[in-house]
Amino acid sequence: MENLGFDAVRFVYHLALAVIVGGGLALGAAAAPAIFRTVRSRGEAGTIFGEALRRWDGVAVLCVVLIVVSSALAAGTEVTGVPETRLIVRWLALAVMCAATIYSSGWANPVARSLRSQTRDWDETPQSAPVRREFDALHRRSTRAMQIAIVAGLVAMFLS
Repeated sequence: MENLGFDAVRFVYHLALAVIVGGGLALGAAAAPAIFRTVRSRGEAGTIFGEALRRWDGVAVLCVVLIVVSSALAAGTEVTGVPETRLIVRWLALAVMCAATIYSSGWANPVARSLRSQTRDWDETPQSAPVRREFDALHRRSTRAMQIAIVAGLVAMFLS
C-alpha cells in the first residue's frame, strides 16, 4: 500500500505539471491564434478567448496547488542527505513555474478581464486610453509569464 500512495502522489504531480505545460501551449500556440484569425472582430475574439482563459485560470491555479502539495509530500522520499543538483534545479524550475502561473492566472488575467468588463464599448475605446494601456500591459506581462511557466515546466518535466 505504501507504493500505491507514492505512485498516486507522483501521478498527481506529473498530471498537474502536464496540464500547466500542455494547457499553456495549447492556449498560446493553437487556441489564441485560431480564434483571433477566424472570428470577425478582435473584440469578439477577445471575449471568446477571455472566457477560455477565465476557465483555464482556475485549472492552472489548482494545478499549482497540486504540484506544491505533491512535491512537499514526495520531498521526504527524494532527499535523504544533501539534495542532488538535479533535484535543486527541478525545485527552482517548479518555483519559477508556480510563481509565473500564479502571476498570470491568479492576478494579471483576472485584473485584465475586470478592466475589460468594466469598460463600456471596449472595442471603441482608443488604444491611447489609460484603461487600454493598462490592459495591454497586463496582457503582455501575463503572456510572458505563461511563456516562462511553460519553459520552467518543461525543465521540471525533464528533470522529474
